[in-house]
Amino acid sequence: MTNDELDRLADAIARALQKSAGPWVQGPVRPEPSTPPAEPPAWAGAAQRLGDVAPVRHPEPSAHRDDIAAATREVRAAAAGRGGVTRTGGSPRAAAASSAPRSRARGGAFHVPIGISNRHVHLSAADVAVLFGAAALTSHRPLTQPGQFAADQRVTLIGPKGRIENLRVVGPARGATQVELAMSDAAVLGIAPPIANSGMLSTSTGGVTLEGPAGRVVLTRGVIVAARHLHLSLADARRQRLADGDTVTIRCGAAGRETTWHGVLVRSGDGHATEFHLDVDEGRAADVKSGDVAVVVGHAPAQRRARPLVTERDVVNLAASGGAIPPNALLTPSARDRARALGLALP
Repeated sequence: MTNDELDRLADAIARALQKSAGPWVQGPVRPEPSTPPAEPPAWAGAAQRLGDVAPVRHPEPSAHRDDIAAATREVRAAAAGRGGVTRTGGSPRAAAASSAPRSRARGGAFHVPIGISNRHVHLSAADVAVLFGAAALTSHRPLTQPGQFAADQRVTLIGPKGRIENLRVVGPARGATQVELAMSDAAVLGIAPPIANSGMLSTSTGGVTLEGPAGRVVLTRGVIVAARHLHLSLADARRQRLADGDTVTIRCGAAGRETTWHGVLVRSGDGHATEFHLDVDEGRAADVKSGDVAVVVGHAPAQRRARPLVTERDVVNLAASGGAIPPNALLTPSARDRARALGLALP
């Protein structure tokens, strides 16, 4: 058969099929729109809380909203500023937790008094004898920190470029002489002492002379700018869940001079009363004085560090240089015996 004959045969077959069974191929038909359900299906994201699809710290049991239409109205009202959103469903425990007041987390904000620390000197018993010809210091008035006092005795501090008269001595006597200055005091004397924690004299400087009514002492070490720190009584440390060696962030100061101090060392123990210590320069920078109030606004726990091992030879060197045994040191038995014999304080 030719191609024309094949085409005519195909047309004849198609007409015959249409007459017997209706249209061979149905044309496209638009379906009727379905009515949306009042409730979304269980598998729909709109029916689930975020805790069902993303990990959270305290997940709640899976639950669906009771009325999706009501929830939608509440969300729109909240967005328009006409009210809040009320969550429905959920566990009774979750509802109670949302309504209960939150307890203060560790390092939460709390108030502490400020103490401005003026320049002063702590003297060893040997230097007390040289400077004043006396066996001990006498108390002029007690200080805030338990057991410490402003002594009746004063000295003159002489540096390469200047001198400071009537430098207050703070008692009682310590194992090593320590001079605590502000940066502006160091500039007057013409020296550059390091910023260090009180009692940590390994990096301290010298180059100054102490002059008393009975004699002079030339210091080759022991001069520092004391790092700001927070004294905490044991009761306050427990209450605020802080420990000796932690660091905190403290905010203080008058309007326009408000200052935030970071990395403030916490000093806590039996011999501490709660007080935030700044030197004179820092107090002027924040426009605060002794008796004003500061706010502890954050905290970081002390970093765990390996305990330094102190041998008998280390103890002998510390005694010769006037140093102190680190408070967290691990001493060998012979080092402990030698420290007792030399009168060094044991950690």
